[in-house]
Amino acid sequence: MKNLAVPYMGHPARKAYANINYLHQEQMRTQIQQQLTRMVGAQALFVLFGMIAYTTQTIYTLLTMYTPKSTLRQAQESVGLTITGVLSYIGYAFNFYIYMTVSPSLRKQFKQLIKKYLRYLICHNHCTIDTNRTAPCRSTRNTFQPHLIQTKRPQQLVPVKQ
Repeated sequence: MKNLAVPYMGHPARKAYANINYLHQEQMRTQIQQQLTRMVGAQALFVLFGMIAYTTQTIYTLLTMYTPKSTLRQAQESVGLTITGVLSYIGYAFNFYIYMTVSPSLRKQFKQLIKKYLRYLICHNHCTIDTNRTAPCRSTRNTFQPHLIQTKRPQQLVPVKQ
């Protein structure tokens, strides 16, 4: 009887673990779907706003094409046309900023990418500026060897006592 108790106790534990894992995956999937919905919704609003402005400006221009206008009114319409032209491109041009604003996971990945790039730049600049460096910098880790310095003769390396 005692030997059968362990498998019976282990089976519900495995099922509970699998259920928790499934719930976690389901929660992550739901979270990602919500972020995607917000991103696409924000993008659609920006595009719709730009299209409405441009369409309104185009209809106005077509309706008043043969109306005599003063130079001030022509200048105002020109400014309005320029503004609506810019607004019509905002939805397409600002996708990156829309996604960064709406999605926390995308912001986190972008920050990690920037940090990685900055580490690369710092290492690269350190290797090219520092003339006492003896080894080329190929990565940000395990290449800097502070215990080796160059002496007056470039071929000879002297270990520094620590």
